[in-house]
Amino acid sequence: MPPGALDRVAVRLLGGVYVWQSRIMKNYLLRTILVALLIAIVWPVPLHGVGPAKFMMSALVDGRKLEGQPLTWTKQQMFLLGRDGELHEFAPAAAKDSRKTGTGFRGYTIAEMQNRLRNEFNGKAEVSTTTHFVVAHPRGEWDAWANRLESLYRSFTHYMQVRGFPVSRPQVPLVAVVFRNQSEYYRYAAANGSPVPAGTLGHYDPQSNRIFLFDASGANSKADWSMNAETIIHEATHQTAYNVGVHRRFAEQPRWLIEGLAMMFEARGVWDARSTYDRSDRINQGRLRDFQASLKNRPENVLISLIASDQLFRTNPGFAYAEAWTLSFFLCETRPQQYSRYLARVAARKAFSPYPAKARLTDFMAVFGSDLKLMDAQLCRFVEEL
Repeated sequence: MPPGALDRVAVRLLGGVYVWQSRIMKNYLLRTILVALLIAIVWPVPLHGVGPAKFMMSALVDGRKLEGQPLTWTKQQMFLLGRDGELHEFAPAAAKDSRKTGTGFRGYTIAEMQNRLRNEFNGKAEVSTTTHFVVAHPRGEWDAWANRLESLYRSFTHYMQVRGFPVSRPQVPLVAVVFRNQSEYYRYAAANGSPVPAGTLGHYDPQSNRIFLFDASGANSKADWSMNAETIIHEATHQTAYNVGVHRRFAEQPRWLIEGLAMMFEARGVWDARSTYDRSDRINQGRLRDFQASLKNRPENVLISLIASDQLFRTNPGFAYAEAWTLSFFLCETRPQQYSRYLARVAARKAFSPYPAKARLTDFMAVFGSDLKLMDAQLCRFVEEL
């Protein structure tokens, strides 16, 4: 494991997708339905809806104009998917001047999002664009980041397509914010009410649907950006996967599946497959070493535990991440078509609903078979041969 890698694991565990999903699932269990539709006050639609609504709306909430698609609702709360991809939660009573603005959901265009980011940063940031990305960054050679992220996007979607997964086009532009250095990154996070722990090298925020990073290469487009490339690739994979249908943003997804896929892309032979072809180039060496180090004391039923629950990520994150990468890599290398079918099955789950252990195991075994003891033995033999 590279220096600081375990710290980065803990940071992602505390600040990433899992915490956001846990909050949503807790609210779900307390209230039955997570969100309440503001539009119910204005138009004669049911006060309890399963959404998403077949229209867009706008409203003024706490002095901020919001526009987007209501996803699902109760009398007390709502979630609105903004046209920039951000998820907004608010009570109907907090909304003013509500009106219908269109049918279905329509995200901002690249040009519209570019102008919005320029205004958001008061013209102090340059905003570069590609086919799928809008990137705010310091003026100068930092514009190289837009093309880097676009290249990662192409590698990810190609990887999934050749394995039989039909990716979809993102509904919204993918937004990234690049800071000059780590200090600026920390200051921005703190000023926006979400300070990041020391040692954080970048993150994907599932609520805003943005990735935030700093440039360790000092803005030199020809420099090696490997200091925090592993983290950036990991978080960019999360963002892309949630926006092209590989994962579903608003449905609970198994943590091992989300993190395992992102860790696979940390290996250069996966994210830069055009220049490397050997299996050894596709191995995440740090995670492989972690898995091998745990073999002597590895619990007998760990595979069942990993598939059925996210508990291992709470109790032993370093061990859980190693297991998640190993299982994901094993399935991708030996059962790529089945792995794609399993991803699609999980991504098709109903939004805003829990994913209990029995359902997780049922979904996994429906695709890969019910003999998990045999699969675990095959996995260990696979690792011995790497």
